[in-house]
Amino acid sequence: MAEHAGAILVIDDNRDLAKLLSQHLSSRGFTVATAASGAAGLALAADLDPRLILLDLRLPDMSGLDVLGRLRVLLPAAEVVIITGYPEFSSALAAIKGRVVDYLCKPFRLGALDGALTRVFGAAEIGGTERPVREARVGRAALRMVGTSDASLALRVLIRQLAVTGVRAVLITGESGTGKDLAARLLHADGQRADGPFIAVNCSAVSETLFESEFFGHERGAFTGAVATRRGFVQMADGGTLFLDEVGEIPLSCQAKLLRFLDDQTLMRVGGGQSIQVDVQIVAATNLDLRAMVAQGAFRSDLFFRLNVAPIELTPLRERPQDILPLAAFCLDEANARYGKRVPGFTPEAERLIESSRWPGNVRELRNLVERLVILSMGAPIEARDLPAELFADAVVSALGSHVAAMSAAGAAPARSRRDVTTSLSEANRAHILEVLARVNGNKTQAAKMLGISRQTLRSKLTT
Repeated sequence: MAEHAGAILVIDDNRDLAKLLSQHLSSRGFTVATAASGAAGLALAADLDPRLILLDLRLPDMSGLDVLGRLRVLLPAAEVVIITGYPEFSSALAAIKGRVVDYLCKPFRLGALDGALTRVFGAAEIGGTERPVREARVGRAALRMVGTSDASLALRVLIRQLAVTGVRAVLITGESGTGKDLAARLLHADGQRADGPFIAVNCSAVSETLFESEFFGHERGAFTGAVATRRGFVQMADGGTLFLDEVGEIPLSCQAKLLRFLDDQTLMRVGGGQSIQVDVQIVAATNLDLRAMVAQGAFRSDLFFRLNVAPIELTPLRERPQDILPLAAFCLDEANARYGKRVPGFTPEAERLIESSRWPGNVRELRNLVERLVILSMGAPIEARDLPAELFADAVVSALGSHVAAMSAAGAAPARSRRDVTTSLSEANRAHILEVLARVNGNKTQAAKMLGISRQTLRSKLTT
């Protein structure tokens, strides 16, 4: 078997695990070396120049994070996978900021390394006697959660920790467009059921009368039109994940049926008389306040607590502004690839307006806008004048918010009247116009285009 370019170094004081990893990787054509301490690992790393390092976080002589820091200086191009039997949020967050390829919690399946091997060596290089990387794992590389904010990094850590535990029920909450579907797919792709199916159901589209048949299936002849036996969503997801999107839309009369299944993972088809056992992970998502719905009697409290075993709350895009431009760039690359375009990027003025927008539709709104801009583009960088007028309004609101925050920090009294608020907004509006004018060297025609207003309106706002 041909060897791969570049070695793999395993740094772990668990000699049995190190031996097992060495045998597994060697069988797939990799050159593997092992070290039982941080110092020995750093020495071997300097000699071997490995492409990939599997690094334990708890070593007898030093912290794995300390080793990671030294590796970044010693071998900045080397890729690192963290492996640990003591997963902690702080260490996982530090590892991700240290640009690790993956973060695996012991015990893990040897196949869990496939994603890291694919990203480091490429799918074409991976062979050996083991079965090839399954399609779901290769596809995981496309499931990118873009962003460098603390909220994004913490979310990645939480998803990985929940995935490796094999938790049966996860509830994802967040505003519309924040990426609940992506989070659910990552939970599946990183988890113990990744080989199984991922079945996504829009609960709002399932009618009350067909709920039981759609979810649990039916036998032939169970009702008019049941011309054949049919598996329901639950049985289709056996061995994998059932994603219940918009779970808050399930009719109250049907919620008890779902709860009954969650209690024992058994189902009975409509018209059938035999219980069927399945093994399904339930990931539910909603943009509704289920706690408030429980208080109002619109959602069963027992179902809520059964689904809320492992909650994940997604942060709105406006609360993580440092993620906006990386997301915009990612969406631009996606749209360029989809439509065969080569739009090179955004001008600084366009980036400033994009970053200052509040994005009420979150990532979905940003993606849709960038896609539209790419479709309409002739290949030039996207300019501020190409953006919709509401982004300029958001910039004014953002400037006003910064102005009020600065006044509060300085101990200034808050505005007490409608006249004061109007005056502050007017000042912020005028300040923004002057800033745009300064950027275009006083060219009022160009400034008006950037602001999405006429020259006459621009002149009027400057004189009021």
